[in-house]
Amino acid sequence: MKKPRAGPRLHSLEVPLDGMTLIVPSAAVAEVINPLTLAPVPFCQPWLKGVMGWRTLAVPVISFEALVGMVEPASSAAGKIVIFYPLGGRKDWEFFAMFATGEPRPQTLNHSEPVATGSELPDLPCIAAGLKVGGKLMLIPDLDEMKKLFYPA
Repeated sequence: MKKPRAGPRLHSLEVPLDGMTLIVPSAAVAEVINPLTLAPVPFCQPWLKGVMGWRTLAVPVISFEALVGMVEPASSAAGKIVIFYPLGGRKDWEFFAMFATGEPRPQTLNHSEPVATGSELPDLPCIAAGLKVGGKLMLIPDLDEMKKLFYPA
């Protein structure tokens, strides 16, 4: 007898931040690395922490907490940098990165994960939705909104 199919699964990455956790598709992440020295960017937004060299490219590194108006965490020795593929409609070389406060972990999501209701979600910009995974709220970033902030018209 065949087992029933569990339904579609999405391989994703749980990105720990200070006071929240993001969940992003694994396909959106190019690499997770240890923190590097950043070159400052004069006159930039406070959420842009600097630029790092990665695979012959200059990659901007953001603080998601600062991007959404929260207090930035103190840097942690356990922190990582998550490098994302370019946002939709951008050039192939326009990667960006964000700080994580700990080691990102793989998560496999399926259609049965409960969606967080509006009252459970924080009232922050750049948050599209949320899921409850194992009883823990994980936030889905709004990449279109982030693209508007990164590349204002």
